[in-house]
This record gives sequence, C-alpha cells and structure tokens, in this order.
Amino acid sequence: MNGRESIRWAFNYGLWYPTEPQFQLAASCVQAEEKTRIGRFVFKKDAKASLIGRLMMRKYVSENSGLAYADIRFGRDDRGKPYLIGDHGGKPTLNFNVSHQGNYTVLAGENGNTVKVGIDVMKLEYSGGKTLSEFFRIMARHFSSHEWEIIQGNHVTSDEQRLSMFRRHWCLKESYVKATGTGITVDLQKISFRIRTDNLEVGEVVTDTELYLNGTRLEDWKFEETLLDESHCVAVALSGKDSVSDLVSFKCLDFNELMSGSTPLLSVDPAYSQNFFKKDEKR
Repeated sequence: MNGRESIRWAFNYGLWYPTEPQFQLAASCVQAEEKTRIGRFVFKKDAKASLIGRLMMRKYVSENSGLAYADIRFGRDDRGKPYLIGDHGGKPTLNFNVSHQGNYTVLAGENGNTVKVGIDVMKLEYSGGKTLSEFFRIMARHFSSHEWEIIQGNHVTSDEQRLSMFRRHWCLKESYVKATGTGITVDLQKISFRIRTDNLEVGEVVTDTELYLNGTRLEDWKFEETLLDESHCVAVALSGKDSVSDLVSFKCLDFNELMSGSTPLLSVDPAYSQNFFKKDEKR
C-alpha cells in the first residue's frame, strides 16, 4: 500500500477498446448493484466511463487503507455521491471524488479528517443542437458578471477561446459544488471565480484561481487546474488542507495499472459481456 496523501488519476476510456477477457475481468471487480447499473447504459462509452470510475475508487481505497480489495464496500448518499462504507483500517479519513466527460474518467483522492475534495473534467468542445450564441445566452445566468466578462471579453477573439474559457469556469464550479456536496441546485451566479493565469497547459498545474461567494473571497478553498490533453481541462477543489504545495500531476493509468491488485468480487458473466459488445460506442 503506497498510502500517498494526494492522488490524481486519469484514464482515457475513449481510447480503451477492451477485449472480451478484459471486460469480463473489469465487470467482475465491482459490486453487484453497480454492475447492474452500468449494464443499463445504452452506449458503450457511457458504460466504460462509469465502470472505470468504480474501479478507480476501489484501487484508491485498497492502496490507501487497511482494507482488502474484496472487503471494500461503497454506498451512495442522497445526492448519488459515492462514499466508503464502514471502517478503513484506522487510517485518516479517505476523501475521493470521480468525474467523467469527453474521453476521460478522473479521480482525486486526499487523506485527512477535515479535507473536502471535488473534481470535474470537461471536453473543450460544443456538440449541442443549438447555436453556440444561443447556448451562451441560456447559460449566462449561471455566471457572475465578472466571469461572463472574462468568458465573452474583448481579449477573447474566437468562439473556440470563448468555449474553452466557458468550460474552464464550468469545470471549476462543478468541482466546488461536488466537494461541498450541494450539487448544482445552488445559485451558481453567486459562486464567482477569479482566474489569474489565462491559459492552461498540458501537465502544468495552476493554483492561483480564487473563489468568491457573494463577493467575499473563500480563502480556505484552493483549486488545481490543468489540461489532460489539448481537448480536456480538469479542476480539483480542495478545502481543509493547509496548502497545495505538494502538487501532484495527473497520472494516466492504463488498463493493467488500473487492475493491479484487484480481486474479482463476482463470477465471470458471459451474457453480461455479450450485451456490452452489442452496444454502439456512442450516440
């Protein structure tokens, strides 16, 4: 068990085309109710994203607690957020959060009894049915006037830049509300981010973004931002941690790394596997 304090993992499920043995192994290493839920997805891509997230959680807990892989049990709170059930070997509380969107599933994990952590990943593209202008018109109400000025400001000269800045702000908001457990039912216009570093780069972690709630800066919240690749941004929200000086870059796991140390919980299910391979990859 490595017991590292901070974990940042990513898995590119958009490029993962599992063999039948790989999928059968992966599906046998999650809880029965989660396997059932994953099986209900219409498209392969959504099933893969969710399955990878559950496997990441099991890997994180197994490597950072005294629990055997097969003894780990997860529940969901009333907002659907996963949590670890029961004792975990006397270790400090394990805090973790997962997200998936675009081609990636990501996980952020932190040890500490007072720590809150949330993560969100966004693909820097727009594929909705409305025009981008109409989409922005509808979404503007979720942003403060300062944020919208940055998203639509004169310094932003193309739709691509506007969309990237929009996605970055949305990613930050999602990471915060996931960390607090409030979800996007809160008034997002009152949550305002001040970005100090204009551009994100692949592999470089930015931590100077500030959060204001109703005009007051929340100094106990820190944010880590980076690009996983040129098309995906990710934000991690942290509270209750003294500093983010021990920054950890995202590690992109492959399938063998993801499954290292895993133990099947369920029997191999050929019918379940066959159903998965009959699905279309994505809509």
